[in-house]
Amino acid sequence: MARNKINVPLIEFLKNRVYLGAYDYVPSDTKDLVYFTVEDTLPYNSFHLDFGPLNISNLYRFAVVLHNILNDDSNQGKGVVFYSSTNPQQRTNAACLLCCYMILVQSWSPHQVLQPIAQFDPPFASFRDAGYSNADYEITIQDIVYGMWRAKQRNMVDLTSFNLEEYEQYERVDQGDFNVISKDFIAFASPQQNKKTNTLNQPFKKVLNYFQQNNVQLVVRLNSHLYDAKEFTSRNIQHIDMIFDDGTCPTLEYVQKFIGAAECVINKGGKIAVHCKAGLGRTGCLIGAHLIYTHGFTANECIAYMRMIRPGMVVGPQQHWLYLNQNYFREWRYTMVLDNVPDEFIGGLFSLTSYDEFKQRMKEQKRKTLKEQQQQQLQQLQQSQSQPINSSFAALDSSFTNTPIRRRKISGALASKIQTAVPMISPGQPRKYIEEPEVEDDDIVINNNSDDENIMEGIIRSTPARETTPHSERRILRSISANTQQPIQLTKTTTTTTTRTVSTTLSSSPNNQSNGSPTNGLKINKSRSVKPRINSGTPNSTRVNSGGIRKISGKK
Repeated sequence: MARNKINVPLIEFLKNRVYLGAYDYVPSDTKDLVYFTVEDTLPYNSFHLDFGPLNISNLYRFAVVLHNILNDDSNQGKGVVFYSSTNPQQRTNAACLLCCYMILVQSWSPHQVLQPIAQFDPPFASFRDAGYSNADYEITIQDIVYGMWRAKQRNMVDLTSFNLEEYEQYERVDQGDFNVISKDFIAFASPQQNKKTNTLNQPFKKVLNYFQQNNVQLVVRLNSHLYDAKEFTSRNIQHIDMIFDDGTCPTLEYVQKFIGAAECVINKGGKIAVHCKAGLGRTGCLIGAHLIYTHGFTANECIAYMRMIRPGMVVGPQQHWLYLNQNYFREWRYTMVLDNVPDEFIGGLFSLTSYDEFKQRMKEQKRKTLKEQQQQQLQQLQQSQSQPINSSFAALDSSFTNTPIRRRKISGALASKIQTAVPMISPGQPRKYIEEPEVEDDDIVINNNSDDENIMEGIIRSTPARETTPHSERRILRSISANTQQPIQLTKTTTTTTTRTVSTTLSSSPNNQSNGSPTNGLKINKSRSVKPRINSGTPNSTRVNSGGIRKISGKK
Protein backbone atom coordinates (compact mmCIF):
# COMPACT_ATOMS: atom_id res chain seq x y z
CA MET A 1 0.00 0.00 0.00
CA ALA A 2 1.29 3.45 -0.94
CA ARG A 3 2.18 5.85 1.78
CA ASN A 4 1.83 9.64 2.17
CA LYS A 5 4.33 11.67 0.21
CA ILE A 6 3.80 14.37 2.84
CA ASN A 7 3.28 13.18 6.35
CA VAL A 8 0.16 15.04 7.57
CA PRO A 9 -1.01 13.91 11.00
CA LEU A 10 -4.68 13.63 11.89
CA ILE A 11 -6.37 16.67 13.46
CA GLU A 12 -8.86 15.75 16.18
CA PHE A 13 -12.00 17.90 16.39
CA LEU A 14 -14.21 15.60 18.50
CA LYS A 15 -12.30 13.07 20.54
CA ASN A 16 -12.70 9.52 19.20
CA ARG A 17 -15.35 10.75 16.79
CA VAL A 18 -14.44 13.41 14.14
CA TYR A 19 -10.99 13.89 12.57
CA LEU A 20 -9.47 15.83 9.66
CA GLY A 21 -6.83 14.13 7.54
CA ALA A 22 -4.89 14.39 4.26
CA TYR A 23 -3.69 11.48 2.13
CA ASP A 24 -2.29 10.92 -1.33
CA TYR A 25 -4.13 7.63 -1.57
CA VAL A 26 -7.54 6.25 -0.71
CA PRO A 27 -7.35 4.95 2.85
CA SER A 28 -9.27 1.82 3.84
CA ASP A 29 -11.69 1.67 6.73
CA THR A 30 -10.58 -0.10 9.88
CA LYS A 31 -12.41 -1.41 12.93
CA ASP A 32 -11.84 1.97 14.65
CA LEU A 33 -11.89 4.52 11.79
CA VAL A 34 -14.14 5.35 8.82
CA TYR A 35 -12.77 7.54 5.98
CA PHE A 36 -14.64 9.70 3.47
CA THR A 37 -13.96 12.70 1.15
CA VAL A 38 -15.95 15.11 -1.05
CA GLU A 39 -13.03 16.42 -3.08
CA ASP A 40 -14.25 14.95 -6.35
CA THR A 41 -17.99 15.36 -5.82
CA LEU A 42 -17.95 19.00 -4.60
CA PRO A 43 -15.38 20.86 -6.71
CA TYR A 44 -14.79 24.59 -6.75
CA ASN A 45 -15.47 26.35 -10.05
CA SER A 46 -12.66 28.89 -10.27
CA PHE A 47 -12.70 32.15 -12.24
CA HIS A 48 -8.93 32.34 -12.70
CA LEU A 49 -6.39 31.38 -10.03
CA ASP A 50 -8.80 31.39 -7.12
CA PHE A 51 -9.49 28.01 -5.50
CA GLY A 52 -12.04 28.63 -2.76
CA PRO A 53 -13.76 28.77 -0.42
CA LEU A 54 -16.54 26.38 -1.37
CA ASN A 55 -19.93 28.06 -1.38
CA ILE A 56 -22.79 27.47 1.03
CA SER A 57 -24.49 24.87 -1.16
CA ASN A 58 -21.35 22.70 -1.03
CA LEU A 59 -21.23 23.23 2.74
CA TYR A 60 -24.84 22.05 3.00
CA ARG A 61 -24.14 18.93 0.94
CA PHE A 62 -21.05 18.15 3.03
CA ALA A 63 -23.10 18.45 6.24
CA VAL A 64 -25.67 15.97 4.89
CA VAL A 65 -22.96 13.43 4.00
CA LEU A 66 -21.26 13.77 7.38
CA HIS A 67 -24.55 13.32 9.24
CA ASN A 68 -25.40 10.20 7.27
CA ILE A 69 -22.03 8.65 8.12
CA LEU A 70 -22.22 9.59 11.79
CA ASN A 71 -25.76 8.22 12.13
CA ASP A 72 -25.06 4.95 10.29
CA ASP A 73 -25.54 2.02 12.67
CA SER A 74 -22.41 0.28 11.38
CA ASN A 75 -20.29 3.31 12.30
CA GLN A 76 -21.38 3.61 15.90
CA GLY A 77 -18.40 3.67 18.23
CA LYS A 78 -15.98 4.46 15.41
CA GLY A 79 -14.07 7.60 14.54
CA VAL A 80 -14.93 9.39 11.27
CA VAL A 81 -12.03 10.86 9.28
CA PHE A 82 -12.85 13.54 6.72
CA TYR A 83 -9.86 13.75 4.44
CA SER A 84 -8.54 15.38 1.27
CA SER A 85 -5.40 15.13 -0.81
CA THR A 86 -2.18 16.61 0.48
CA ASN A 87 -2.47 19.50 -1.98
CA PRO A 88 -2.40 22.73 0.14
CA GLN A 89 -5.42 24.18 -1.63
CA GLN A 90 -7.51 21.01 -1.19
CA ARG A 91 -6.48 20.71 2.45
CA THR A 92 -7.55 24.31 3.04
CA ASN A 93 -10.97 23.79 1.42
CA ALA A 94 -11.55 20.62 3.46
CA ALA A 95 -10.56 22.32 6.73
CA CYS A 96 -12.78 25.31 5.89
CA LEU A 97 -15.79 23.04 5.29
CA LEU A 98 -15.37 21.22 8.58
CA CYS A 99 -14.84 24.45 10.55
CA CYS A 100 -17.94 26.10 9.07
CA TYR A 101 -19.93 22.95 9.82
CA MET A 102 -18.88 23.10 13.49
CA ILE A 103 -19.91 26.77 13.61
CA LEU A 104 -23.29 26.57 11.87
CA VAL A 105 -24.49 23.09 12.88
CA GLN A 106 -22.69 22.21 16.10
CA SER A 107 -22.80 25.84 17.36
CA TRP A 108 -19.15 25.94 18.36
CA SER A 109 -17.53 29.26 19.11
CA PRO A 110 -14.76 30.48 16.78
CA HIS A 111 -11.94 29.89 19.22
CA GLN A 112 -13.06 26.28 19.77
CA VAL A 113 -13.06 25.66 16.02
CA LEU A 114 -9.72 27.32 15.34
CA GLN A 115 -7.83 25.79 18.25
CA PRO A 116 -7.21 22.35 16.57
CA ILE A 117 -5.79 23.89 13.37
CA ALA A 118 -3.89 26.80 14.95
CA GLN A 119 -0.12 26.68 14.29
CA PHE A 120 -0.54 23.40 12.45
CA ASP A 121 2.39 22.12 10.40
CA PRO A 122 2.20 22.07 7.42
CA PRO A 123 0.14 25.31 7.55
CA PHE A 124 -3.03 25.93 5.59
CA ALA A 125 -3.04 28.15 2.53
CA SER A 126 -4.81 31.51 2.25
CA PHE A 127 -7.57 32.27 -0.27
CA ARG A 128 -7.10 34.83 -3.05
CA ASP A 129 -9.51 36.88 -5.15
CA ALA A 130 -10.95 35.99 -8.56
CA GLY A 131 -9.04 38.72 -10.44
CA TYR A 132 -6.37 38.29 -13.09
CA SER A 133 -3.72 40.40 -11.38
CA ASN A 134 -1.19 39.27 -8.82
CA ALA A 135 -2.85 38.46 -5.51
CA ASP A 136 -1.84 41.02 -2.89
CA TYR A 137 -4.70 40.47 -0.43
CA GLU A 138 -5.49 37.22 1.38
CA ILE A 139 -8.43 35.74 3.23
CA THR A 140 -7.73 33.00 5.78
CA ILE A 141 -9.79 30.23 7.34
CA GLN A 142 -10.00 32.35 10.46
CA ASP A 143 -11.69 35.17 8.50
CA ILE A 144 -14.25 32.74 7.09
CA VAL A 145 -14.95 31.19 10.49
CA TYR A 146 -15.55 34.57 12.10
CA GLY A 147 -17.55 35.80 9.14
CA MET A 148 -19.92 32.82 9.23
CA TRP A 149 -20.16 33.00 13.01
CA ARG A 150 -21.14 36.68 12.90
CA ALA A 151 -23.64 36.00 10.11
CA LYS A 152 -25.23 33.30 12.24
CA GLN A 153 -25.40 35.60 15.25
CA ARG A 154 -27.15 38.21 13.09
CA ASN A 155 -29.64 35.66 11.69
CA MET A 156 -28.27 36.07 8.17
CA VAL A 157 -27.61 32.37 7.53
CA ASP A 158 -29.23 29.18 8.80
CA LEU A 159 -28.39 25.77 7.33
CA THR A 160 -31.43 24.14 8.89
CA SER A 161 -33.75 26.32 6.77
CA PHE A 162 -31.45 26.69 3.75
CA ASN A 163 -33.23 26.18 0.38
CA LEU A 164 -30.66 24.21 -1.63
CA GLU A 165 -32.79 23.81 -4.76
CA GLU A 166 -33.55 27.53 -5.07
CA TYR A 167 -29.94 28.51 -4.47
CA GLU A 168 -28.51 26.15 -7.08
CA GLN A 169 -31.16 27.09 -9.60
CA TYR A 170 -30.76 30.87 -9.62
CA GLU A 171 -26.96 30.91 -9.35
CA ARG A 172 -26.81 29.46 -12.86
CA VAL A 173 -26.21 31.95 -15.68
CA ASP A 174 -29.18 30.73 -17.70
CA GLN A 175 -31.50 31.06 -14.70
CA GLY A 176 -30.69 34.64 -13.66
CA ASP A 177 -27.19 34.46 -12.13
CA PHE A 178 -28.10 36.00 -8.78
CA ASN A 179 -27.68 35.14 -5.10
CA VAL A 180 -29.50 36.31 -1.99
CA ILE A 181 -26.69 37.80 0.10
CA SER A 182 -28.89 38.61 3.09
CA LYS A 183 -32.53 39.19 3.86
CA ASP A 184 -32.13 42.74 2.48
CA PHE A 185 -29.80 42.37 -0.55
CA ILE A 186 -29.60 40.41 -3.78
CA ALA A 187 -26.47 40.47 -5.93
CA PHE A 188 -26.87 39.61 -9.62
CA ALA A 189 -25.20 39.98 -12.98
CA SER A 190 -26.47 42.65 -15.36
CA PRO A 191 -29.42 41.48 -17.48
CA GLN A 192 -29.06 42.00 -21.22
CA GLN A 193 -31.74 42.99 -23.67
CA ASN A 194 -31.82 43.00 -27.46
CA LYS A 195 -31.94 46.67 -28.44
CA LYS A 196 -33.50 45.98 -31.83
CA THR A 197 -36.34 43.70 -30.84
CA ASN A 198 -36.54 44.71 -27.12
CA THR A 199 -37.35 41.11 -26.31
CA LEU A 200 -36.53 39.64 -22.92
CA ASN A 201 -34.37 36.54 -22.74
CA GLN A 202 -34.99 33.72 -20.31
CA PRO A 203 -32.55 34.86 -17.55
CA PHE A 204 -34.07 38.37 -17.57
CA LYS A 205 -37.57 36.94 -17.20
CA LYS A 206 -36.41 34.77 -14.28
CA VAL A 207 -34.99 37.84 -12.57
CA LEU A 208 -38.17 39.91 -13.03
CA ASN A 209 -40.45 37.14 -11.81
CA TYR A 210 -38.34 36.45 -8.72
CA PHE A 211 -38.09 40.15 -7.83
CA GLN A 212 -41.85 40.63 -8.07
CA GLN A 213 -42.54 37.59 -5.89
CA ASN A 214 -39.98 38.49 -3.21
CA ASN A 215 -40.76 42.19 -2.61
CA VAL A 216 -37.74 43.72 -4.32
CA GLN A 217 -38.48 47.46 -4.32
CA LEU A 218 -35.23 48.94 -5.62
CA VAL A 219 -32.70 47.99 -8.32
CA VAL A 220 -29.32 49.75 -8.37
CA ARG A 221 -27.33 49.64 -11.63
CA LEU A 222 -23.57 50.22 -11.39
CA ASN A 223 -22.51 49.52 -15.01
CA SER A 224 -23.34 50.89 -18.44
CA HIS A 225 -26.81 50.41 -19.88
CA LEU A 226 -27.47 46.91 -21.22
CA TYR A 227 -31.25 46.96 -20.77
CA ASP A 228 -34.17 49.37 -20.52
CA ALA A 229 -34.91 50.45 -16.94
CA LYS A 230 -38.63 50.57 -17.82
CA GLU A 231 -38.70 46.79 -17.51
CA PHE A 232 -38.37 47.30 -13.74
CA THR A 233 -40.27 50.57 -13.29
CA SER A 234 -43.26 49.24 -15.20
CA ARG A 235 -43.46 46.49 -12.56
CA ASN A 236 -43.44 49.02 -9.66
CA ILE A 237 -39.74 48.42 -8.92
CA GLN A 238 -37.79 51.64 -8.51
CA HIS A 239 -34.59 51.84 -10.57
CA ILE A 240 -31.61 54.17 -10.06
CA ASP A 241 -28.20 54.45 -11.75
CA MET A 242 -25.01 54.82 -9.69
CA ILE A 243 -22.52 54.03 -12.44
CA PHE A 244 -18.74 54.00 -11.95
CA ASP A 245 -15.93 52.31 -13.90
CA ASP A 246 -15.29 48.60 -13.75
CA GLY A 247 -12.46 47.58 -11.41
CA THR A 248 -12.54 50.90 -9.56
CA CYS A 249 -13.85 51.85 -6.13
CA PRO A 250 -16.72 54.23 -5.34
CA THR A 251 -16.26 57.49 -3.48
CA LEU A 252 -17.45 57.80 0.11
CA GLU A 253 -20.16 60.17 -1.11
CA TYR A 254 -21.43 57.40 -3.39
CA VAL A 255 -21.47 54.99 -0.46
CA GLN A 256 -23.40 57.46 1.70
CA LYS A 257 -26.01 57.86 -1.00
CA PHE A 258 -26.25 54.09 -1.51
CA ILE A 259 -26.60 53.30 2.20
CA GLY A 260 -29.19 56.05 2.60
CA ALA A 261 -31.24 54.78 -0.34
CA ALA A 262 -31.00 51.21 0.96
CA GLU A 263 -32.11 52.28 4.44
CA CYS A 264 -35.16 54.02 2.97
CA VAL A 265 -36.23 50.79 1.28
CA ILE A 266 -35.38 48.54 4.24
CA ASN A 267 -37.42 50.76 6.58
CA LYS A 268 -40.42 50.11 4.34
CA GLY A 269 -39.84 46.33 4.47
CA GLY A 270 -38.46 45.97 0.95
CA LYS A 271 -35.33 44.44 -0.58
CA ILE A 272 -32.58 45.92 -2.75
CA ALA A 273 -31.05 44.25 -5.81
CA VAL A 274 -27.62 45.46 -6.92
CA HIS A 275 -25.72 44.58 -10.06
CA CYS A 276 -22.71 45.52 -12.13
CA LYS A 277 -21.48 43.68 -15.25
CA ALA A 278 -20.76 40.38 -13.43
CA GLY A 279 -22.25 41.20 -10.05
CA LEU A 280 -18.95 40.61 -8.21
CA GLY A 281 -16.57 43.59 -7.85
CA ARG A 282 -18.50 46.86 -7.76
CA THR A 283 -21.56 45.09 -6.39
CA GLY A 284 -19.48 43.59 -3.59
CA CYS A 285 -18.10 47.01 -2.66
CA LEU A 286 -21.45 48.66 -2.00
CA ILE A 287 -23.18 45.65 -0.43
CA GLY A 288 -20.10 45.00 1.72
CA ALA A 289 -20.07 48.61 2.92
CA HIS A 290 -23.69 48.29 4.00
CA LEU A 291 -23.04 44.96 5.78
CA ILE A 292 -20.20 46.59 7.74
CA TYR A 293 -22.41 49.61 8.47
CA THR A 294 -25.32 47.46 9.66
CA HIS A 295 -23.82 44.33 11.24
CA GLY A 296 -20.34 45.45 12.29
CA PHE A 297 -18.33 43.03 10.12
CA THR A 298 -14.65 43.59 9.66
CA ALA A 299 -13.57 43.93 6.04
CA ASN A 300 -12.06 40.42 5.97
CA GLU A 301 -15.11 38.87 7.62
CA CYS A 302 -17.40 40.66 5.18
CA ILE A 303 -15.42 39.54 2.11
CA ALA A 304 -15.23 35.97 3.43
CA TYR A 305 -18.97 35.79 4.10
CA MET A 306 -19.95 37.23 0.71
CA ARG A 307 -17.67 34.75 -1.09
CA MET A 308 -19.32 31.89 0.78
CA ILE A 309 -22.67 33.09 -0.58
CA ARG A 310 -21.52 34.28 -4.03
CA PRO A 311 -17.98 33.13 -4.96
CA GLY A 312 -15.65 35.75 -6.45
CA MET A 313 -17.10 38.87 -4.82
CA VAL A 314 -14.79 41.90 -4.25
CA VAL A 315 -11.84 41.85 -6.63
CA GLY A 316 -8.36 43.40 -6.67
CA PRO A 317 -7.95 46.89 -5.17
CA GLN A 318 -11.55 46.82 -3.99
CA GLN A 319 -10.40 44.54 -1.17
CA HIS A 320 -7.93 47.16 0.05
CA TRP A 321 -10.58 49.88 -0.34
CA LEU A 322 -13.00 47.95 1.86
CA TYR A 323 -10.27 47.35 4.42
CA LEU A 324 -9.12 50.99 4.55
CA ASN A 325 -12.63 52.40 4.90
CA GLN A 326 -14.21 49.83 7.20
CA ASN A 327 -13.92 52.08 10.25
CA TYR A 328 -15.77 54.87 8.45
CA PHE A 329 -18.64 52.56 7.54
CA ARG A 330 -18.87 51.23 11.07
CA GLU A 331 -18.81 54.70 12.67
CA TRP A 332 -21.47 56.06 10.32
CA ARG A 333 -23.97 53.99 12.26
CA TYR A 334 -23.52 56.42 15.15
CA THR A 335 -22.40 59.68 13.52
CA MET A 336 -24.73 59.95 10.50
CA VAL A 337 -28.47 60.04 9.99
CA LEU A 338 -30.87 59.92 7.08
CA ASP A 339 -31.30 63.33 5.56
CA ASN A 340 -34.73 64.94 5.26
CA VAL A 341 -33.98 66.50 1.87
CA PRO A 342 -34.67 64.21 -1.13
CA ASP A 343 -31.68 63.50 -3.35
CA GLU A 344 -32.51 63.43 -7.06
CA PHE A 345 -29.37 61.42 -7.82
CA ILE A 346 -30.84 58.43 -6.00
CA GLY A 347 -34.37 58.85 -7.27
CA GLY A 348 -35.73 61.15 -4.58
CA LEU A 349 -34.61 58.92 -1.72
CA PHE A 350 -32.62 60.24 1.21
CA SER A 351 -28.86 60.06 1.57
CA LEU A 352 -26.84 59.72 4.74
CA THR A 353 -25.63 63.01 6.19
CA SER A 354 -23.52 63.99 9.16
CA TYR A 355 -25.53 64.35 12.34
CA ASP A 356 -23.72 67.56 13.29
CA GLU A 357 -24.42 69.14 9.88
CA PHE A 358 -28.00 67.92 9.99
CA LYS A 359 -28.49 69.38 13.48
CA GLN A 360 -26.94 72.71 12.46
CA ARG A 361 -29.10 72.91 9.35
CA MET A 362 -32.21 72.16 11.39
CA LYS A 363 -31.32 74.95 13.82
CA GLU A 364 -30.84 77.41 10.96
CA GLN A 365 -34.08 76.29 9.37
CA LYS A 366 -35.91 76.71 12.67
CA ARG A 367 -34.38 80.15 13.14
CA LYS A 368 -35.38 81.15 9.62
CA THR A 369 -38.92 79.88 10.12
CA LEU A 370 -39.23 81.79 13.39
CA LYS A 371 -37.97 84.96 11.73
CA GLU A 372 -40.50 84.59 8.93
CA GLN A 373 -43.30 84.12 11.45
CA GLN A 374 -42.23 87.27 13.30
CA GLN A 375 -42.18 89.23 10.07
CA GLN A 376 -45.67 88.00 9.21
CA GLN A 377 -46.94 88.99 12.65
CA LEU A 378 -45.34 92.41 12.28
CA GLN A 379 -46.97 92.91 8.89
CA GLN A 380 -50.33 91.86 10.28
CA LEU A 381 -49.90 94.29 13.18
CA GLN A 382 -49.00 97.15 10.84
CA GLN A 383 -52.02 96.40 8.69
CA SER A 384 -54.28 96.32 11.73
CA GLN A 385 -52.91 99.68 13.00
CA SER A 386 -53.53 101.34 9.64
CA GLN A 387 -57.24 100.47 9.94
CA PRO A 388 -59.68 102.26 12.36
CA ILE A 389 -59.96 100.41 15.65
CA ASN A 390 -62.82 100.82 18.15
CA SER A 391 -62.08 101.79 21.75
CA SER A 392 -62.86 98.40 23.27
CA PHE A 393 -60.40 96.63 20.98
CA ALA A 394 -57.74 99.30 21.63
CA ALA A 395 -58.14 98.90 25.39
CA LEU A 396 -57.85 95.15 25.06
CA ASP A 397 -54.81 95.37 22.82
CA SER A 398 -52.99 97.82 25.13
CA SER A 399 -52.79 95.22 27.88
CA PHE A 400 -50.61 93.09 25.62
CA THR A 401 -48.51 95.70 23.83
CA ASN A 402 -47.86 98.25 26.62
CA THR A 403 -45.62 97.79 29.62
CA PRO A 404 -47.72 97.06 32.77
CA ILE A 405 -47.85 99.93 35.31
CA ARG A 406 -46.23 99.08 38.62
CA ARG A 407 -47.88 100.07 41.91
CA ARG A 408 -46.21 103.06 43.56
CA LYS A 409 -46.45 104.54 47.07
CA ILE A 410 -48.66 107.64 47.29
CA SER A 411 -49.12 110.34 49.91
CA GLY A 412 -51.97 110.55 52.40
CA ALA A 413 -53.54 113.57 50.70
CA LEU A 414 -53.67 111.78 47.42
CA ALA A 415 -55.00 108.68 49.14
CA SER A 416 -57.88 110.64 50.64
CA LYS A 417 -58.78 112.02 47.23
CA ILE A 418 -58.71 108.54 45.81
CA GLN A 419 -61.07 107.38 48.56
CA THR A 420 -63.55 110.14 47.70
CA ALA A 421 -63.21 109.49 44.00
CA VAL A 422 -63.81 105.77 44.39
CA PRO A 423 -67.12 105.18 46.24
CA MET A 424 -66.58 101.44 46.59
CA ILE A 425 -64.50 100.22 49.54
CA SER A 426 -61.34 98.62 48.15
CA PRO A 427 -59.76 95.86 50.21
CA GLY A 428 -56.28 97.10 49.29
CA GLN A 429 -53.17 95.11 49.98
CA PRO A 430 -53.98 92.20 52.34
CA ARG A 431 -52.23 92.49 55.72
CA LYS A 432 -51.95 90.10 58.63
CA TYR A 433 -53.45 91.30 61.92
CA ILE A 434 -53.30 89.55 65.31
CA GLU A 435 -56.80 88.28 65.94
CA GLU A 436 -57.71 88.56 69.62
CA PRO A 437 -60.38 86.38 71.23
CA GLU A 438 -62.42 89.42 72.34
CA VAL A 439 -62.55 93.04 71.15
CA GLU A 440 -63.11 95.81 73.74
CA ASP A 441 -65.24 98.84 73.06
CA ASP A 442 -62.25 101.14 73.24
CA ASP A 443 -60.29 99.09 70.68
CA ILE A 444 -59.49 100.81 67.46
CA VAL A 445 -60.08 98.83 64.28
CA ILE A 446 -57.69 99.81 61.52
CA ASN A 447 -58.67 99.46 57.86
CA ASN A 448 -55.81 100.82 55.80
CA ASN A 449 -56.14 100.91 52.04
CA SER A 450 -53.06 102.98 51.42
CA ASP A 451 -49.59 101.89 50.40
CA ASP A 452 -47.98 104.79 52.28
CA GLU A 453 -45.82 103.36 55.04
CA ASN A 454 -45.67 106.68 56.94
CA ILE A 455 -49.45 106.79 57.40
CA MET A 456 -49.45 103.20 58.64
CA GLU A 457 -46.70 103.87 61.18
CA GLY A 458 -48.57 106.90 62.55
CA ILE A 459 -51.76 104.92 63.02
CA ILE A 460 -49.89 102.16 64.84
CA ARG A 461 -48.22 104.65 67.22
CA SER A 462 -51.61 106.19 68.15
CA THR A 463 -53.07 102.81 69.09
CA PRO A 464 -53.14 102.21 72.90
CA ALA A 465 -51.12 99.28 74.22
CA ARG A 466 -53.02 96.15 75.13
CA GLU A 467 -52.49 94.15 78.30
CA THR A 468 -50.07 91.28 77.85
CA THR A 469 -51.71 87.88 77.58
CA PRO A 470 -50.25 84.38 77.72
CA HIS A 471 -50.55 84.28 73.94
CA SER A 472 -48.37 87.35 73.66
CA GLU A 473 -45.79 85.73 75.96
CA ARG A 474 -45.49 82.80 73.58
CA ARG A 475 -45.07 85.22 70.71
CA ILE A 476 -42.27 86.95 72.59
CA LEU A 477 -40.61 83.57 73.16
CA ARG A 478 -40.75 82.81 69.47
CA SER A 479 -39.43 86.25 68.49
CA ILE A 480 -36.49 86.13 70.87
CA SER A 481 -35.61 82.54 70.02
CA ALA A 482 -35.58 83.47 66.34
CA ASN A 483 -33.21 86.40 66.95
CA THR A 484 -30.72 84.54 69.14
CA GLN A 485 -28.04 82.29 67.78
CA GLN A 486 -27.67 80.18 70.95
CA PRO A 487 -30.46 77.97 72.27
CA ILE A 488 -32.87 79.49 74.80
CA GLN A 489 -32.93 77.98 78.33
CA LEU A 490 -36.09 78.27 80.38
CA THR A 491 -35.87 78.61 84.22
CA LYS A 492 -39.12 78.53 86.21
CA THR A 493 -39.01 79.72 89.84
CA THR A 494 -41.74 78.70 92.27
CA THR A 495 -42.15 79.18 96.01
CA THR A 496 -43.82 77.24 98.74
CA THR A 497 -45.88 80.27 99.82
CA THR A 498 -49.38 81.10 98.73
CA THR A 499 -48.40 84.08 96.63
CA ARG A 500 -49.16 83.79 92.90
CA THR A 501 -45.89 85.08 91.52
CA VAL A 502 -44.11 83.42 88.63
CA SER A 503 -40.68 84.51 87.53
CA THR A 504 -39.65 83.56 84.03
CA THR A 505 -35.99 83.81 83.08
CA LEU A 506 -34.71 83.74 79.50
CA SER A 507 -30.99 83.25 79.05
CA SER A 508 -29.19 84.16 75.90
CA SER A 509 -25.73 85.28 77.07
CA PRO A 510 -23.58 83.86 79.88
CA ASN A 511 -21.92 87.23 80.63
CA ASN A 512 -24.83 89.06 82.34
CA GLN A 513 -25.32 88.87 86.13
CA SER A 514 -28.12 90.10 88.42
CA ASN A 515 -28.73 90.34 92.24
CA GLY A 516 -25.18 89.31 92.99
CA SER A 517 -25.70 85.71 91.85
CA PRO A 518 -24.50 84.23 88.59
CA THR A 519 -27.24 83.72 86.05
CA ASN A 520 -27.37 83.00 82.35
CA GLY A 521 -27.90 86.49 80.94
CA LEU A 522 -31.01 88.47 80.12
CA LYS A 523 -34.01 88.31 82.52
CA ILE A 524 -37.50 89.38 81.51
CA ASN A 525 -40.05 89.23 84.38
CA LYS A 526 -43.75 88.98 83.68
CA SER A 527 -46.40 89.08 86.42
CA ARG A 528 -50.01 88.09 86.08
CA SER A 529 -50.87 89.80 89.44
CA VAL A 530 -51.34 93.51 90.12
CA LYS A 531 -49.85 93.06 93.58
CA PRO A 532 -46.24 94.08 94.17
CA ARG A 533 -43.73 91.35 93.65
CA ILE A 534 -42.51 89.54 96.78
CA ASN A 535 -39.04 88.06 96.57
CA SER A 536 -39.25 84.63 98.15
CA GLY A 537 -35.76 83.48 97.33
CA THR A 538 -32.90 83.58 99.86
CA PRO A 539 -29.18 83.68 99.20
CA ASN A 540 -28.87 80.27 100.78
CA SER A 541 -31.54 78.62 98.69
CA THR A 542 -30.75 75.30 97.14
CA ARG A 543 -31.38 74.40 93.48
CA VAL A 544 -32.44 70.90 92.50
CA ASN A 545 -32.02 69.87 88.85
CA SER A 546 -34.91 67.90 87.36
CA GLY A 547 -35.08 67.07 83.67
CA GLY A 548 -33.78 70.41 82.44
CA ILE A 549 -36.28 72.55 84.47
CA ARG A 550 -34.67 74.17 87.51
CA LYS A 551 -36.85 74.45 90.61
CA ILE A 552 -35.82 76.83 93.42
CA SER A 553 -37.41 76.27 96.80
CA GLY A 554 -36.63 77.91 100.15
CA LYS A 555 -38.04 78.39 103.57
CA LYS A 556 -39.73 81.65 104.35
